[in-house]
Amino acid sequence: MKKTICPRCGSDNIKWIIPQVWSKWVCNDCSYTGPAIEADGRLQKEIQDDWKVNKDKILAEEDKRAKELESGHDLSDDEFEEDLEDSLSDEELDKKLKELDL
Repeated sequence: MKKTICPRCGSDNIKWIIPQVWSKWVCNDCSYTGPAIEADGRLQKEIQDDWKVNKDKILAEEDKRAKELESGHDLSDDEFEEDLEDSLSDEELDKKLKELDL
């Protein structure tokens, strides 16, 4: 059975901000604002587990991106990819390379 959850932390403790705008939800657990997703229990558990492990990293990346947007400095796609690669652990980088057959 699918339910509507927060794509950031996997919580189902979310509400519509404005019901007329279906894509505006707020999560009461992690303060995420934006579109929600429909997920089954397996996907919800995956997201919740990832959030528990990577919460600080996810919040730091979002904060950095928000500050860049506020300052008017937006990363180009290449700079964003380089920044993302710099933040990956060796295991994550190896996994990405394996997926690309490199």
